[in-house]
Amino acid sequence: MESVEQVRQELESLGWWYQHFQLPNGLWTGDGCEPAYCPETRWILMESWVPDDLTGKSVLDLGGNAGYFSIQMKLRGAARCVLVDPFREFIAQARFAARQFRVELEFVNEDAHTYCLTTDERFDYVLFLGLLYHLKYPDIVIDRLAEMTKERMFVVSNIIGQATEPSTTRENYERFRDDHILEDPAYPKMIFIETLYYSDPTNWWLPNYAALPALLRSAGMKVIARPHSHLVIAEPEHYFGKVVYEKLVFPRYGKRGEAAVHPGPQTVNPELWAMLCRRAREFHAEQRAKE
Repeated sequence: MESVEQVRQELESLGWWYQHFQLPNGLWTGDGCEPAYCPETRWILMESWVPDDLTGKSVLDLGGNAGYFSIQMKLRGAARCVLVDPFREFIAQARFAARQFRVELEFVNEDAHTYCLTTDERFDYVLFLGLLYHLKYPDIVIDRLAEMTKERMFVVSNIIGQATEPSTTRENYERFRDDHILEDPAYPKMIFIETLYYSDPTNWWLPNYAALPALLRSAGMKVIARPHSHLVIAEPEHYFGKVVYEKLVFPRYGKRGEAAVHPGPQTVNPELWAMLCRRAREFHAEQRAKE
């Protein structure tokens, strides 16, 4: 059995953590300061919609980062949990975290687009948490996830604008006559980010409040709850099925002036990672000093 000091050394060797949570031995993964966050706050909002007993159930955690949500699902008895993330650094952290909680996860180091367009698997529960706005082609991923979901999907996304629904809708919008409805800021919209947003080159789209459930409904899902403006819970309503081709050709893409290209396994920008790791070392030093 590993000592606290051995765990601490490995934890610190894994660098900066986007997900800030406590390990069973009492150590914390990171400082929780932006751009990091505490995943427990999201879990508290969604956990009442997750059965206490997931025995025999399968879970897909797309963009699972350091594995906090996958671990929670396994702790409720899920038989299988597949965590997909494109960043090698975060996959390494998730492996470490799963070991600390003594749960077994399956890891796929791949881009969300590539994974969704090259697997024909289906899962009882799908976690799509904080990833939508990082995707160049989010709608095709949502369509695939809807087909892959057997029981329930959890979607978290940053949104832009006020948390309001459009006051008027139509079953059919007439050109010119109904333009004022479509131009309403509350009407479902996706804002495209050509350059950077929050200094992050992986941010591409920002949905408004009404767009998040609209995207899910268009994929055949029924929204059953919205515990927070950023969290939507949905279940399958119309199953559209899928078409499987023998070959997929997917374009590389990236921000103008940025060296990173997607899709595929990635590493965090070296300069950014070095800066974040310096901050992580400061946090761990403070954590040691308090003990």
